[in-house]
Amino acid sequence: MNTRKVVFLLWIAFFLALSVISLANEKSRNEEVFMDPENLVRGLYASVTFESGTLPDWDYVRSFFIPEAVFAVRKSRTYMDVLDLDGYVEWWLEDIEKHNIKEKGFKESIEKMKMTVYRNIAHCFIVYKAKFMIPADDPGHLGLESYGLMKKDGRWWVVSITHDIITPQNPLPEDLR
Repeated sequence: MNTRKVVFLLWIAFFLALSVISLANEKSRNEEVFMDPENLVRGLYASVTFESGTLPDWDYVRSFFIPEAVFAVRKSRTYMDVLDLDGYVEWWLEDIEKHNIKEKGFKESIEKMKMTVYRNIAHCFIVYKAKFMIPADDPGHLGLESYGLMKKDGRWWVVSITHDIITPQNPLPEDLR
């Protein structure tokens, strides 16, 4: 074999090895998010944050939840609805379309977290801020979510989310401010 072919084959082997290592590290990082209840919740918020022109990886978002997960969401000032996992993703997709969010980008950040863990169950209240990425000065709005979590099969899962919007008429309780 001539020297050029050997060098070429070595380069291919090198890049393949780097790709395998990179994929293994990415998988390891992704799996770490499921090993701790706080990381799970923070990872979920990160997974639904996206830049303008992109969308979340909905298969990855689904991986945070048990298949039977339940969502109680505020759909208007006077109406709450209960959704399953498919309905929850559909609700997101409808809002993204209705409010042109793909073009604006979207960020949800945790303002405060109050977590209680006992063995294989956890509950947390999250005060979060939701805002569009464009315009950059969008003030966003605050909301409150209650998470039910469980540890099963060596990792943590979201079992339920109950969601509401914080308003001047309905301020946060003192212990969540």
